[in-house]
Amino acid sequence: MPHSDATINARTWDQIASTMRTEADAVSWLFRTAPGPGLEILGDLDGTTVAELGCGHGTRLARLTQLGIHRGIGIDVSPTRIHTAMTKHQDDRLEWWLGDACTITARLPELDVAYSMFGALWFADPHQILPALHTRLRPGGRLVFSCLARQPGTPEGRRAHLVRNGPGRQLLTVRWMYSIDGWVRILTDHGYRIDHVHQPNDKINRHWGSAIFRAIRPAGR
Repeated sequence: MPHSDATINARTWDQIASTMRTEADAVSWLFRTAPGPGLEILGDLDGTTVAELGCGHGTRLARLTQLGIHRGIGIDVSPTRIHTAMTKHQDDRLEWWLGDACTITARLPELDVAYSMFGALWFADPHQILPALHTRLRPGGRLVFSCLARQPGTPEGRRAHLVRNGPGRQLLTVRWMYSIDGWVRILTDHGYRIDHVHQPNDKINRHWGSAIFRAIRPAGR
């Protein structure tokens, strides 16, 4: 992700976080609540080292301590979000790292699982973050993320997008939009094996293109 993109996204998410200090306790991979996978899609987490790319206020990662993780690292570009996570979720197994996921990924320890719920993996250049993350996942390690897939008729790649933050106020973000086939192609090109793709059937998530991907770093690659 170019530095300017990271700066744009950091400014926007920090402003949003400043007006929304809490997050819902429910964990959902989908754009709108609907039947779909839960945390079981991450696989067995007992004794694992896990990173969340775009951890927000830390609610999701903190929940994984109940599933036996050994070490959890939450990454976010928003100082407000990281401060909230550090204050709210104080546990020796949890760490909160402030920074752009594209550059901070190289400093991660060896991971068993990396995941992102409409988080940093969607807002970072996949041609930068996916190879960097590949080097940090152990062979057999799992990458799970959700995003909105590109709508038919729109171009793939980097997209500037406005998000609403209260009545009459919109803030700029930069995200990377690809079709389902496009994400599969990019993941495969960067050495991942596609393990599962979930596309929900409900009207709202289908309309917006919600998708969940689970990919594996194969042994020997």
